[in-house]
Amino acid sequence: MMLDLEEKLLADRDGRLRSTLIADLLELQQRLHGELRQMNSRSRYLELQGAIRAATAAVQVLQTLNVPAVSGQPVKSKNSK
Repeated sequence: MMLDLEEKLLADRDGRLRSTLIADLLELQQRLHGELRQMNSRSRYLELQGAIRAATAAVQVLQTLNVPAVSGQPVKSKNSK
């Protein structure tokens, strides 16, 4: 079973969705870094660090995603048979 986002990314032939997602995640990272520089409780600081790591990982996945628009090759999902 493929996720809705995965299906949309596979159908994103021109890469616009992927580019938009990456831009949104980079903007989120900037906001989180700004919030991290504020006075925070220890638990909030740790939450922000985790959110930054998650956004960074998501950007890396999207940047290395093997989509047909980028590679010219068909993509096989891990979940497809």
